[in-house]
Amino acid sequence: MTKTLTGQGGRSGAAQALRSLFRKGDIILLLVLLVAVALSVWFALRPGGEETKVYVDGELRYTFSLSQDGEYDILDGRMTIGVSGGRVSVLRSDCSEQLCVHSAAQSVSGGLIVCLPNHVVIEVGEREVDAVT
Repeated sequence: MTKTLTGQGGRSGAAQALRSLFRKGDIILLLVLLVAVALSVWFALRPGGEETKVYVDGELRYTFSLSQDGEYDILDGRMTIGVSGGRVSVLRSDCSEQLCVHSAAQSVSGGLIVCLPNHVVIEVGEREVDAVT
């Protein structure tokens, strides 16, 4: 006489094997890691910033919208900042090494372009909204 296993008995064996492999703490840790990965992907793929802020000597001097293409002279014409297709870049600068001119155009919130000789920091960010507006 042979015994046959039913589908129900097979499931409980698999469930028993999973229970012995994973404990409750392991499952919680796995869920936390999955949420962290999902948030990381969401932050990496979110849309770019809405505006660019130009700081000279640590003081906010200029703010440009990334939705309007154009070229903007700053520092009495010593630097030209270009906005095109939602990206900001330095088109021209009178500094000696031209590192700011050769840096990649920025569009993601938090992106920076720095020109040390001119003491300029260009930061891409989101518009600040206060409780009133």
